Amino acid sequence: MERQKIRDVIRQNYLPALVLLMIAVFFILCKSRLQTEFPEVRPLDGILDVRDVDFSSGVWHVVNEWDYYPGQLYAPEDFAVPETVPVKHNESPLDAHLGTWRIRILARENTYLSLCSFSIDYSTRIFVNGEEVRNIGYVSADPKEAVPMVRYVTLPLYSGETGEIEIIYQYANFVHHDAGFIQNTLLSTPENIDEYQRGLTLNSLLVSSGHVFLLFYFLLCAALQKNREYAALALCCLVIALRNQYFFSEYLLGNASSFYIKYRIVVLDVSLIPASAFYLLAAFYPNAVKRNIVCLFTGIFAVLGLLHFLVPTQALVTLCHVCYYVCAPFLTGLIIRFVRYFRKEQKPNRLDVLTLLSISFFIVMLVWEGIHTGSDSTVNHFGVTPLAMVFCILLLAIVINSRIQYQTAMLRQVRAQNILLGQMYDMNQDFLRTIAHELKTPLTVISGYAQLIERQMESGCLSEKTPDRLRTIYSEADRLGDLVTRLIDYSYGRTHDAEMRRVDIEELFRSTAAIMMPVCARRQNALTFRNTCSGVLHGNFELLQQLLINLIVNATRHTEAGQILVEAKEEESFIVFTVSDTGSGIAAEDVPYIFEKGFTTGQGRGLGLAICRDIVSVHSGQLELVSTSPRGTIFRFTVLKWEEVNE
Repeated sequence: MERQKIRDVIRQNYLPALVLLMIAVFFILCKSRLQTEFPEVRPLDGILDVRDVDFSSGVWHVVNEWDYYPGQLYAPEDFAVPETVPVKHNESPLDAHLGTWRIRILARENTYLSLCSFSIDYSTRIFVNGEEVRNIGYVSADPKEAVPMVRYVTLPLYSGETGEIEIIYQYANFVHHDAGFIQNTLLSTPENIDEYQRGLTLNSLLVSSGHVFLLFYFLLCAALQKNREYAALALCCLVIALRNQYFFSEYLLGNASSFYIKYRIVVLDVSLIPASAFYLLAAFYPNAVKRNIVCLFTGIFAVLGLLHFLVPTQALVTLCHVCYYVCAPFLTGLIIRFVRYFRKEQKPNRLDVLTLLSISFFIVMLVWEGIHTGSDSTVNHFGVTPLAMVFCILLLAIVINSRIQYQTAMLRQVRAQNILLGQMYDMNQDFLRTIAHELKTPLTVISGYAQLIERQMESGCLSEKTPDRLRTIYSEADRLGDLVTRLIDYSYGRTHDAEMRRVDIEELFRSTAAIMMPVCARRQNALTFRNTCSGVLHGNFELLQQLLINLIVNATRHTEAGQILVEAKEEESFIVFTVSDTGSGIAAEDVPYIFEKGFTTGQGRGLGLAICRDIVSVHSGQLELVSTSPRGTIFRFTVLKWEEVNE
């Protein structure tokens, strides 16, 4: 039993922790493949001088201070003649739907480099050293001709004999009212950029596709178990998986689908992230959140979600902000309700603490992401919540599993109690049938003698046996009253309220013998009582009689044509009773459980010995099995002497 307890503790605590550690190490190793901190190189007046930079040591971040020309689409030939070079602007206006970005890189001669970043929102044409190398979507000054598209771009660069590289970005942005801007740009050797992109792809596919698989797993669990917690986790997995635009645009949908649909889905996904946190809290603590609040929140977000596909694309970002503003009062009210709930109705346990810490960590990451969205292009495209959501899901999965284990254990306990109640009900039925039979015997005697005396009185000649018959009627009526009292005591469980008094052992043996002799005779067993005590007992006559009857009945069930001996001896301050038989004994594997309520070997209802133990406990004694074998069984119990209690 001790080894089993140790195994259970290891299984419930250490093994899940070990698995979590293995998962964390795996994700950390994969995350380490993705470089996130880069040294910076800064252009000066549109010229980036990297002739002294050692790109073999790693990837460098190009600070996006390019020359900017809003409102015009300039080609390389427009910059060929120095006298006609367009005038650049220091800052990009917010409403420039067209524009050109230009940078010149001064590198070592005959050097191969690579530049990578997302294209400009929302269509981009790229020129390198006077040649068009990329046309992402279609750039045009006519809104009807412009085709928006966003892609992750890698540009091979060669400095040639001059060591100079000119890069020109043209953009057309009619999707949103903001001007196009240069995304986070990285520069290094082709080998280093390729290594960085492999790490980027590994991290995006691992985390985001993992969320997709978890989405379907949680949906299946929610459908099979009708569990709102799994449904909320499925929603979180959906919005976090689509949050990574690199995974969503490059791998999940590709270039064939409409950009406008993808754009609306991406903005809707970002709008739903705070809502997923609300549903997560509401699912794990339904008693702390009123149902009408959840219905109101769902209705509002259903309308806002539908509007994402109806309003013009220029209004989508504003609509996304509205979704965040709507979530703020709901989440604040939810936090207040949680404080009240845990203060008044239920104190938080370990699972509650783990759940709240996990969801709080997720919400903090959402807030951090919301603050940096718009100011950090990496956050815009990849987000910071996917990896945080992985650990949140793992911890919440432990919480759900622990709750299911607890509910399963409670269900088993309820089933065991139902089985015991059924056995007790059957035992009660047997007991009532036995009592009915016992009541019928004295009633028959009383009725028969009463009728006989009545006829004699009518004839005017009473027999000389009439006094004896009247005494028999009185005796049987008295016995009938005792039976009824015993039945009432049994029905109301008054065992522990029994009145203690002097009990004569000889009288106890005579009364028990009168009841049990016929029972033993049915199986041809000889019942013998032996008393070597001079003292009297301190106890309840009826309960002690019931105790002896139960032990003799058990002995009779295992004995046929044998001997049953009930013996009383004095031992210090106790009277020691033994009930022995010459029957078949008790199986060794059953011995540890014979005093448990409901345990039975197939005969009886499994309550006889449990009742005996309770009766002995009321008398401050002990009941034990002395020995059992194929040659017989011996039970022993003790009862205090009258003198020891009343000195």
